[in-house]
Amino acid sequence: MLNNKIVFARLIALLENLNPEEKFELPEDLKDYLWKYMIVENLCKKPVRFEKEGKTPKNAYYVVRGFVVVFGYNDDTERYVFRIYRENTIVAMDCFMRQQKSFYCIWGCKDTLLWSVSAAHMDYIYENWGLRSFALETASKHNAAKERSRASLLGIEDVEMRVLEFYRRYKVLLPARNSPIRDACIASFLRISVSALKHNRDALLQKKLLP
Repeated sequence: MLNNKIVFARLIALLENLNPEEKFELPEDLKDYLWKYMIVENLCKKPVRFEKEGKTPKNAYYVVRGFVVVFGYNDDTERYVFRIYRENTIVAMDCFMRQQKSFYCIWGCKDTLLWSVSAAHMDYIYENWGLRSFALETASKHNAAKERSRASLLGIEDVEMRVLEFYRRYKVLLPARNSPIRDACIASFLRISVSALKHNRDALLQKKLLP
């Protein structure tokens, strides 16, 4: 059972506005169900893997605090950062929604707090509130928006400007020495080398373009 009404209200507002084309108000009994059956995961005192590649995801997650990093694997089985989720976002990959084997692993960073809901409870919600098609469509649009957001970032050819835009989106990852996400992960997300990340971040700091 959940334990914070303020955070829960924030989650409900997010769910009701995931699809900007079709705002949806959750029924009160569905809200009661989520309050009763969502789980408060243990605070990550160190990086914790929540879902493993090659397995069917067990849960979807709401990021109450901190960051979640999703890793994928290329054709050479090399790991890369596929997505970064911040506070007040929902981590529900297509493989979770469709209960298929995942090509990704999901890690919570240090000091991250997540709430989770199981696939079984989601299936119950689909059937009892008739929301399966709506949920799948909304999740698909949500994931597509995430893809467009990263594509716009990677579309910035000038590496210094790409680094600048990243830190504009993720201001709380500065100063870098306090970041819960390692430079290697950020560099992978930006498709640059760690040395390029550090060099351009230092240049931006010297220009006072970063706090």
